[in-house]
Amino acid sequence: MQDPNIADIRDSLSYEEAFVGNPLVSVMIHTYHRAAILCERTLPTVFFQTYDNWEVVIVGDGCEDDTGDRIEALRDARIRYSNLSANGPYPDDPIERSLAAGTYSANAAIAQVRGQWIAPLNDDDEWTEDHIAILLREAQRSRAELIYGMMRVLIEGTGEEATFGLWPPQIGDFGFQAAIYHAGFSGFRVDPTAYQRGEPGDWDLARRMLDAGVRFGFLPRIVGSYHLAPNHRGQAWWSERARR
Repeated sequence: MQDPNIADIRDSLSYEEAFVGNPLVSVMIHTYHRAAILCERTLPTVFFQTYDNWEVVIVGDGCEDDTGDRIEALRDARIRYSNLSANGPYPDDPIERSLAAGTYSANAAIAQVRGQWIAPLNDDDEWTEDHIAILLREAQRSRAELIYGMMRVLIEGTGEEATFGLWPPQIGDFGFQAAIYHAGFSGFRVDPTAYQRGEPGDWDLARRMLDAGVRFGFLPRIVGSYHLAPNHRGQAWWSERARR
C-alpha cells in the first residue's frame, strides 16, 4: 500500500485552510448491522455537538438490515449514506476477522469526505458534546495534523469502567474515534491485510501515519465513550485494566 507524500500535502494550496476559522469537519462512520444503536445512541452525540459545521459520511459494509431506512427517516441533509455491495471479504478466523472488519467500508467513507478535517466515529460509540470543538481548537492552536484524546470504556454487563488514551500513541491506548485529523492526509487508507501482521487495521493506519511524519498531538481528557459489548473477547483484559 503506497502512502502519500507528506511534503506534497503540506505544500498544497488547501493545507492552511484547516487551521483557521470554522472549517467543515467530516464525521466518518463505517457500519454493519447496528442500525438501532447507530441511530439511537451514536448519531445523537453528533447532533448535540457544540461545534455545528459538520457533515456525516456513513458507509455500510454490505448491510442487509434496515440501516438505510433508519438513516433516511432522520431526514437530515447533513448525513450521506451509501452501502457496499458485499461485506468484506474478511478472513474466516474470528480473531483475524476482528482485526480486519470494517476496513473496506472505512476506506469508502474516507474517499467521500468533503471537509477540511476528518473525525472518525465507531457506529456504537459516543462523543462528549464538545468532542469536535476541543479537538479542533487544540489542533489549530498547536498545528497538530492529528489530535486525539481519551475514551471512557464502558464494560457492558459488569458496571466496570476503564479508559484508554496515552502519550505517545501506542497500540491499546490510541483510537481514531478519539481523534480528528487533517483531511489532506485522507490518502492514507486502512490496509485490509494488516491482520496478517497481527495488527488491527486502525492501529496499522496510525502507525504508518506516525512513521511518515504526520504531526500527532494529545489532549489528556475524556472526549467520548467506547462501549464494550458483553462477552467481547477482550472483556477480561479490560476488566483487569479497570481494577488497576
